[in-house]
Amino acid sequence: MPLKISFEGHDGNLLSGVLHKNKDDNSIVISAHGFGTDKNYWIIKELSKYLDRKKIASMRFDFTGAGDSEGDIGNSSVEQMVDDLNAAVRFARARGYKKITVAGHSLGGMVAILAATMNKDIHALMLMAPAIDIRHAIRRRKDTYKHAEGGMAEVAKTRVKKGFLKNISRHVYNEAKKIKIPVLLVHGDADQSTDIKNARKFFGKLKTKKKFVIVKNANHHFSRKLHLNALVKGAHSWLVKNL
Repeated sequence: MPLKISFEGHDGNLLSGVLHKNKDDNSIVISAHGFGTDKNYWIIKELSKYLDRKKIASMRFDFTGAGDSEGDIGNSSVEQMVDDLNAAVRFARARGYKKITVAGHSLGGMVAILAATMNKDIHALMLMAPAIDIRHAIRRRKDTYKHAEGGMAEVAKTRVKKGFLKNISRHVYNEAKKIKIPVLLVHGDADQSTDIKNARKFFGKLKTKKKFVIVKNANHHFSRKLHLNALVKGAHSWLVKNL
C-alpha cells in the first residue's frame, strides 16, 4: 500500500509525498513533477503504479506550494525546487535507499538535471520531456503565459508573482558536461511545450552512459494511453539495466 509521507523542504516548509514501498529497500525512483502540476499528475502517478507492479520502489512528492505541500507557489524558483528535490533524496537515504534514480518531467526535468550535478546520492537520471531551455519554451508557447492584475502573472494556469519568469528563465545546456551518471531522455516528437530540438542538443553534450527514446506523435503530457505506456515501459526497461 502507498504510504503518505512528509519531510522538510525549502525554508523548512513541510512537503507532502507518497512512498510506494517494495521488499527491496536498496533502490528507489524519486519523481519530480513539472510546474502547474503535482505528485498526482498523470505521468508521475502512472509511473509509480507501473514501477510498483514491477516491484521497484518509488516516491513522488509536491514541491513547495504545490499540491498538499506548505509554502507559496507564487515565490517559486528553480533554486527552491532543487532544494526540495535534494531534501527528497535525503529523506530516501534516511529510509535506507542506496541507489536513487531521479525522474523529472518538464520543469521537474530541469530541476533533476541541476540536482544531479551537485548531489552524489543521485545514481541515475530519467528525463521526461524536460524543460532544457525555458526562455525558448516561453517564446514558443506565449499562450501559456499571461499577465494578471496586482503584480501577478498566470503561468500554466497558475497565478505567480511576475518575478517568477525571471527566476526560472534559464537553460541547462552547460550542465550536461557535469553529469557523470546514466541518463535516459524520453521525448515526444509532437511536444508543443518543450522543443525536442533542445532535448537533442542537451543529449549531444552529455559525456556519460545515455539513451534517447523518441515516442512518435506524443505530446508534452503523453496524453494518449499508447504514448504513456511507451514511456513507462521504456523507463522500466532502462531502470532494470541501470539500478
